Amino acid sequence: MKKNKEKKEINRNDRIRKPNILVQTLIRGLFGSILRVFLYVRTNRDKEIDNLEGPVIFIGNHVSAIDPVAMGAFASKRWIHYVTSSSYFEYAVVALLLNYFGAISKRQGTKDVRATKKIVRILRDNGVVGLFPEAARTIDGSSLPFNDSVARLAKQTKSNIVVSKMHGAAISLPRWYKGCSGGYRYGRIQQEAYVLLKKEEVKEKSADEIHEMIVKALSYNEYEWQKVHKVKYRSKSMADGMHSILHKCPKCLKDFSMATYENLLFCKECDNRVIVDEYGLLRAETRNDASFEDMVQWRTWQNGYLRKEVADDDFSMRFRGSLRIKDIDGKVTKEYKICTLIVDKENVTFTYGDFSAKIPYSSITDVVSDYSYRFEINLETDAYQFAPRNGQTVIKISDSIKCIKGILV
Repeated sequence: MKKNKEKKEINRNDRIRKPNILVQTLIRGLFGSILRVFLYVRTNRDKEIDNLEGPVIFIGNHVSAIDPVAMGAFASKRWIHYVTSSSYFEYAVVALLLNYFGAISKRQGTKDVRATKKIVRILRDNGVVGLFPEAARTIDGSSLPFNDSVARLAKQTKSNIVVSKMHGAAISLPRWYKGCSGGYRYGRIQQEAYVLLKKEEVKEKSADEIHEMIVKALSYNEYEWQKVHKVKYRSKSMADGMHSILHKCPKCLKDFSMATYENLLFCKECDNRVIVDEYGLLRAETRNDASFEDMVQWRTWQNGYLRKEVADDDFSMRFRGSLRIKDIDGKVTKEYKICTLIVDKENVTFTYGDFSAKIPYSSITDVVSDYSYRFEINLETDAYQFAPRNGQTVIKISDSIKCIKGILV
């Protein structure tokens, strides 16, 4: 009797929920209208998607927070179960909504067995799963690397693969956007949705061939697309928040010297001034100022200096801030209001009084950042969330860790 009760409890916790048909229709209509009217999202959808039979994996490039909403509202007429970062489930109200909508909680950068079992179960029941293989929103408007797990999942479950690709959202609603005084950057966001592979084709191809097709389909550079399409974005604050990514001045080479005001990105040390225009592209204000054409070029240059710095045998960085330690379920187990972070060639070390945690890079599965605020180092069993006193340092700390691990793009 006791075993049956425990089994029922486990089944209840692992149950995949979804709203009824009426609620699904209302949600699609509501969010679709919001995206069209307020964010000017336009879609080009392949009708062949509706003819797919059996399980479907929707994949998308991850350029903004609205990507899953657009995927569900426009790309699919069937209900999509999204694989969602477990960090969102830490908030009671959000977790309640996500569970109601049938979202699947997964820890970023780790092998989450419970999440994988749920995904496989949905697909084997001929359901639909939504995945963003990059696992995080773009930092500068270009693609993030990802592994072949989606290709292997498609092979295992014999699923169709559909692409939902967004253009323009990384400029309109960038990851580093912090609520501009002039409102969001209003301008067209383009979505395209099409069948990449039918289940019969998935069966015929190898996982490597499927992965290669997925990488090609999701590869993007927002600014290269923008230079061709020239979509205008209306905002009084096009630059606001950009300094949380572009922290190094291309003129005086100082770190953490850049700041923003409305459409201006400027250096607090040498007064180098860069204009962010209505296309989201960059230009020097005068001939005496230094700039790059876009964020991708600037960050590539910035990381060139970082790679040289990290390559030095004596490389070490030290920052002060606060630390929260979480267990595998995201629950905070310890909190230190004053903590020192040391990043060197061998380890990431957190110290507080007698407390010290030395984490070798081989133990780090992922680095997740809230730029200008904090970042989180994920391990297999727990996570370390650090908020430096100077939020602008988050980009350099996280990029240094990725550089040493060999995953910095």
